[in-house]
Amino acid sequence: MKSKLLLLSLLMLFTFTTNYAQTSASQAGIAVQGIARDNNNTAITTGDLIPFLFTIYYTDSNTEFTVFSDDPNLKTDAFGVFSYVLDVDPEKNSDFANFQMWLKIEAGSPLTEISNEPLKHVPYAISANNGVPTGSIMPYLGDSEPPGWVLCKGQTFASIGDKGNNLKEFLGGATNVPNLQGMFLRGTGISPENGLSGPALNAPQGEGFKEHDHDKGTLDTEEGGEHHHTYKDRWRQHMGDDNGDDQDQLDNDFRHRDSDRTTPNFDGAHNHTITGRTGDAGTTETRPVNHGVNYIIKL
Repeated sequence: MKSKLLLLSLLMLFTFTTNYAQTSASQAGIAVQGIARDNNNTAITTGDLIPFLFTIYYTDSNTEFTVFSDDPNLKTDAFGVFSYVLDVDPEKNSDFANFQMWLKIEAGSPLTEISNEPLKHVPYAISANNGVPTGSIMPYLGDSEPPGWVLCKGQTFASIGDKGNNLKEFLGGATNVPNLQGMFLRGTGISPENGLSGPALNAPQGEGFKEHDHDKGTLDTEEGGEHHHTYKDRWRQHMGDDNGDDQDQLDNDFRHRDSDRTTPNFDGAHNHTITGRTGDAGTTETRPVNHGVNYIIKL
C-alpha cells in the first residue's frame, strides 16, 4: 500500500564537543526526530525501511547552495517515530555561522517533500562549535590543516575552493591566504610601551636592527713603557798642530774630519689610538630562541 509520509514534528538539537578536531564519533552533529504518518494521518509502525533524503542548504542571490545531504533508509519505532543524526562536516560550520540554513526532508518512494524549514539555532551554540571566529590564526604542529582551517602558506583562494569564500570576504577580497612561513606575529598599531608602530593589519613588516653605538669595550693597545729612539747626526772635528802660535799659521795647520754620532731622544710611557673596525660575527638575522610550527587560519 502506497503511503504518504507526514512529518508531525521535527526537533533539531545542536550538540557539540569542545574539540572540533575529534572524530565523527564524538561529533554529535544535528539530531533530527519526527513521526512518519500515512494518508490517514496514522503513524506508520510497521518497522519497514523508509527511504529519506535530508538536505541542508542556504540561498545567496537567489541561488541554492547545498551544504550537506544524506539519503539513509530508516525504520520507525512502535510509535512511528524515526530518529537520525546528520553528521555535518565541521568544515561547514562557517557556513552555519554566516548564512541562514534550511533543512529539507524528503521521504517515501518516490521521494516526496514533507518538510522544508529554516534551521533555528542558538548563535552561541554555532560559535562554540566553530571554536573561533573566521580569520583567527594559531600555531599548529601538523603539515595538513584540520577541518575548517587552512595553512598560512600564501596559497590562492582559487586553490582552496568555495570553502574559502568566507575567509576571502573577511580579508577584504584578498586573492591569497597570508604567507606566514618563517614569520613571527606582531600586534598591529602603536605600542604603548615604546611608542613604536607594528605592521599594518594583514601586512608584513621588514626586518630591522635598532641604531646604536658601541664603546671600546675591552679593546686597548699595550702600553709601550719608557723607551728611547736613536738617530745619527754628522759633526766636524777640527785638529791643529802645536808648532807655533801664530794665528794665521794656526789656521793653515788646522785639519778637520767628519764623523757620525748617535744621540738618544727619549719618549715617555704612552698609548696608541686604534682605528679601523672589528671583524664580522654572528648569523644572517637577529632572532630569539624559537621552535618551528605551521600557522593555520580559520575559514
